[in-house]
Amino acid sequence: MQKKYKNIAYASLGGALEFYDFVLFVFFLDIFSKIFFPQNNFFWTQINTYISFGIAYLVRPFGAIIMAHFGDRYGRKNIFYLSIFFMVAPSFFLAFLPTYEMIGLYSTFALFLIRILQGLAIGVEVSGAWVYISEFVKGNKIPIFLGFASAALTLGLLLGNFTVLILDNYFSKEQVEQYAWRLPFILAGIFGIFILSLRKKIDETPEFLKLKLRKQLVNFPLKHALKTHKMSMFICFLMTIVLTSGIATLMILPKYFSSIFNFDSSQSLWMQNFGILAVILGSIVQGFLASKWGSYKICSFFSISLMFFGILFSFYNQQFLWYFLIVCFSQGIITFAPVFMTQIFKNEIKLSGLSFAYNISYAFLAFLIPFIIDFLYKKYLGFYFVFVGMCSLFCMFLLKKHTKKIKN
Repeated sequence: MQKKYKNIAYASLGGALEFYDFVLFVFFLDIFSKIFFPQNNFFWTQINTYISFGIAYLVRPFGAIIMAHFGDRYGRKNIFYLSIFFMVAPSFFLAFLPTYEMIGLYSTFALFLIRILQGLAIGVEVSGAWVYISEFVKGNKIPIFLGFASAALTLGLLLGNFTVLILDNYFSKEQVEQYAWRLPFILAGIFGIFILSLRKKIDETPEFLKLKLRKQLVNFPLKHALKTHKMSMFICFLMTIVLTSGIATLMILPKYFSSIFNFDSSQSLWMQNFGILAVILGSIVQGFLASKWGSYKICSFFSISLMFFGILFSFYNQQFLWYFLIVCFSQGIITFAPVFMTQIFKNEIKLSGLSFAYNISYAFLAFLIPFIIDFLYKKYLGFYFVFVGMCSLFCMFLLKKHTKKIKN
């Protein structure tokens, strides 16, 4: 029993590394544009942000297609180890990457390659963790452990934020730009090596071993999933809307606090940290409550809570801090995305089907959300939270009908 819990814990840590890197790239993007790209060049100025940051999201579906295929064919364990390796090695390489001033465009192209490799790995890392955990636990324990996994993902955001705060406090702006920005990526590489050592110790999932023993493995799992699980794919899209709304709440909205509430950058960052803590707590608490009273009931309650307090927060009145924290706690419904997604695919195609649907949706929505929030945040933000909550509720409506069909 203790070995099973270790497997689950080790599987959850990789997602934290992904979100940690996500935060670092967001904060250091301006620095990267100065040191890895040609200056006074309009073309490179326009595309550097989209390519160096966004390319990782664009290639995620390709990573899902390739790596998840092998995960369904040859086992979750081996591909899980490979995915974390392709996250760790690029982090170390980036930490010591020479600048444009030293090696010219080679540094620019190296940065692109780093992000491509990370994107390919991320394509199966998070969804792989969900599948891996769901195949180790059963029944009412699934929400608890997937809630823990969701909290671990969000913990990566918190660690990234605190790393940035420490750099701001101990280094000048010039020092950060010259060399100090490299320190968090060295730390990420060390953390990644630690996760790699732990991943060597994990076991193959019982469900995959059963499939292998019964010779139920599918030659082309994604092709089979696209033919037979179209509704499952659509449900994944709806729940990915819920997942990406966490980015809007935690990573995008705090950027506007300076203009809305006259916060300085440090105050906005601390608000963001409190929000992240609320999401972590919400994920764990909601997972625990779901194990007692059922995922549908708890997800429905907090989806309605997200809509109600999201509307109140959008008024930006004197109680905005409390409303923001309650919205973030309610945002713990991200826990139910993996809970529901892992239920609606047959085991022999689960990793391929889930990874493809989730990553295609995530890449598309993560691109759109910054523009949507920028358009809505002043007067119409409440509509966004209502939309997210309604997607969650509609997803559960579809699930109640669809789950029976999958089991038959």
